[in-house]
Amino acid sequence: MINNKSQTTVFIILAIIVFVVIAIFLIVTNSGNNGPIHFFKSQVDEIKDGIIQCEKENARDGVKRIGIQGGYFNKPQYSDDLGWAFIPYYYYKGDILIPNKSVIENELSAYVDDKLIYCLQNIPAYDYSLKYDLPKTTTTISPGKIKFVVDLPISIIKGESTNILDLRDDPVEFNSSLYEIYEVSDFITKTHKENDTLFCANCVVEMAKERNLYVDLIEYKDATTLVMLSENHTSKEPYLFEFLNKY
Repeated sequence: MINNKSQTTVFIILAIIVFVVIAIFLIVTNSGNNGPIHFFKSQVDEIKDGIIQCEKENARDGVKRIGIQGGYFNKPQYSDDLGWAFIPYYYYKGDILIPNKSVIENELSAYVDDKLIYCLQNIPAYDYSLKYDLPKTTTTISPGKIKFVVDLPISIIKGESTNILDLRDDPVEFNSSLYEIYEVSDFITKTHKENDTLFCANCVVEMAKERNLYVDLIEYKDATTLVMLSENHTSKEPYLFEFLNKY
């Protein structure tokens, strides 16, 4: 027969075991990079969703902006200033000035990097803080689409808990005809190497048609032609890309 002293010892051992199990569970649940799961994680998810949404909006706005400005975010040396924007020269009195595709990709990256900082600065900081360096975006213009990958680890700090977000895990990608528009722009501009006053208009029309694009050549000023390329099938709003050729 088990005496009372033995029973008491068993109960004490069981109580210690239960206590240790509960303590380990609480430590694992409430420490480390995840922070207090039931409270902090919801804040982390909310911050992440807001940053990614801002990244998407900035990427689309950047594509629109550089379309109006002929592939540029930063103003090039040869351009016509409109006040609210500028239009670059792709051909200027015998010089071919069209940027290559990698330059346009870098200009898009610069736009996203510039605007994303404002998003981060305007995130409401209740009882947590954000730490991050300057973003480094890589943009890839491919047939029918554009992809943005932002290299920006963000530390979300609440008390002694830290959660790290890496935007590289959530690239932004959407449909775009910018690649096809650049092909036609490059053809129009480089035909000036052979003849600076004439080019194959039928060839341009055929190229644009094959890519589901529209092309307009408009007399601008001072022996300059405004070239406008557009499409209306990759987004709700028509997309416009423009540049100047001066003879």
